[in-house]
Amino acid sequence: MKKIIALALALAANQSLCAGRLSAQEVTFAMLPQVSVEKMAAMWQPLLKQLEKSTGLKFVQKYAKDFDEFTKMCQDGAVDFAYSNPVIYVQSAYKPKDREAGHKAFAIAMTAKGSNDFYGLFVIRADNDKIKSLADIKGKKGWITGKTSAAGFIFQQAYAMDNGIDMWKDCQLTESPGNKQEKVVGSVLNKLADFGTVRNGMLEVMKDQVDVKQLRVLAETPKYPAWVLSAGAGVKPETAEKVRKAFLNLPKAMLLSAQLPGKVEGFVPAKESDFDMLKKTLEKTGVPY
Repeated sequence: MKKIIALALALAANQSLCAGRLSAQEVTFAMLPQVSVEKMAAMWQPLLKQLEKSTGLKFVQKYAKDFDEFTKMCQDGAVDFAYSNPVIYVQSAYKPKDREAGHKAFAIAMTAKGSNDFYGLFVIRADNDKIKSLADIKGKKGWITGKTSAAGFIFQQAYAMDNGIDMWKDCQLTESPGNKQEKVVGSVLNKLADFGTVRNGMLEVMKDQVDVKQLRVLAETPKYPAWVLSAGAGVKPETAEKVRKAFLNLPKAMLLSAQLPGKVEGFVPAKESDFDMLKKTLEKTGVPY
């Protein structure tokens, strides 16, 4: 009899433990993979733990191998919440009768300079005496983050076009493997490329990895809305609202400690009209959305 009672108590304890594990609703989160998986995990793990405390939800971080896979994940609703550049967001946003499972923006990243502090850089080696102005990139080898990278190519292409340069036609371009911006910086430092295109804040992120003093910013593009937080159309409204509020209330110190590219220190509510200027840039550069 004692053995039966002990077994019953053990089973009850196990069921209680399992119930505890299942009590938290599980949601998925992914960041556009502009940096390595290791860096993304280091950035987001403390933030996701804070979000779990605030919402009672269990966040599972997912990783896409490149921009194309990430975009499809969002378009198909295969990830509940996402953090991406505004171009990828627009390309994966919900569209009635077209992209029913797509994402809907609920917040935009904010830096000390506001929520329109997202732009592209042309970087070269500091000792490169053959490129003195943007006009000099014609005929040169360039590494870009990827053809769908907002501040890793599209913003630079639009700016170059405004200055009489079509980088696809006038330069010898190479897309960074896996769309990693660290590799763009490395290609310039190692003289595999004459110039590279990366987002603002990337050199600061890499200052402990490489000697950024060996680089020079040749030009900056105009500024656009920063990175976007979005929820899949299939996420329950009450869940999406709970997560939205939690993101908007993340402590500034915690965000700065996470070192998200661009020195993000907060998030502000987003609306679809925030992306009107960006859509015009996409139309200019022939990028579908």
